[in-house]
Amino acid sequence: MVNSSNKKSRAFEEGKRAAWVSIWTLLAIGVAEVVISTTTGSLTLLADGLDSMADALVSFIVWFGITMVHKPKSRLFHFGYAKIESFAAFIAAVVIVVLGAFIVYHAYERIVHPVHVINPEITMITLVAAGSISLHRAFRVRRVAKKYNLISLNLDAKNSIKDGSASFVGFASVLAGYFGIPYMDAIGSVIIAGYIFYMAYQAFKESSLVLVDAVKNPEMEDQIARFVEQKFDVNVDDVLIRPLGHAFSAQLHVVLDQNLTLRQAHEILTKINVAVSEKFGTEETTVIPRPG
Repeated sequence: MVNSSNKKSRAFEEGKRAAWVSIWTLLAIGVAEVVISTTTGSLTLLADGLDSMADALVSFIVWFGITMVHKPKSRLFHFGYAKIESFAAFIAAVVIVVLGAFIVYHAYERIVHPVHVINPEITMITLVAAGSISLHRAFRVRRVAKKYNLISLNLDAKNSIKDGSASFVGFASVLAGYFGIPYMDAIGSVIIAGYIFYMAYQAFKESSLVLVDAVKNPEMEDQIARFVEQKFDVNVDDVLIRPLGHAFSAQLHVVLDQNLTLRQAHEILTKINVAVSEKFGTEETTVIPRPG
């Protein structure tokens, strides 16, 4: 159990470092793109910069969520702080929608009143550099996420991959404009806004499900019940799963032989608790007995 606890602690520490580096990497890319867009006049570059900043916000939420996992329970938060991550993701989704709407509005203005991009070569070089850095960072983060099976960090990696691919989409639109196809800078920014809206939709969906205690994987209940019944030869009345953002808690109602002593019952319940936590990675496991 100690080794399992140490492994989980190492996983969270490495995951937290990876998310922290992602925050500053994506923020730096976003700021650089926004600043350069003010000199080139490229709306696509501005949109990609805002997209990178939005992804930096997602990375911050992942880092914040991993950090809050280790915060001890309090008199106000009896079940801990895990759901704060989901609440923060919901608020971030609102901000992201506003950014997307801002980009779409300015894209409409550019279509009505076209503006030529100054120094498109600089814009394209910036987009390729931003996309390459984002993808490199994303694959490094994903490697850590897969190594320790950190769901929230894997989501962060997917967002970074999306950010990198958006940069290359932006590059293609500016390149098309460079060869005389009109309005491509505005169209590229609208495509990137679509990426942003999709990210906001995913954040709304994931955070809302967690906040209302919706279970994304109902089959997990049957899997836990079968595992306990086969391993400990007891009947499981019910399994209740409660999502906690990056993880989940499980409450098991088991039927024990009424002839067991208190010590024997305690030993079985403890073993069930440990086995379920290790097998299914529950953040918190509660086993409630009743006499058979």
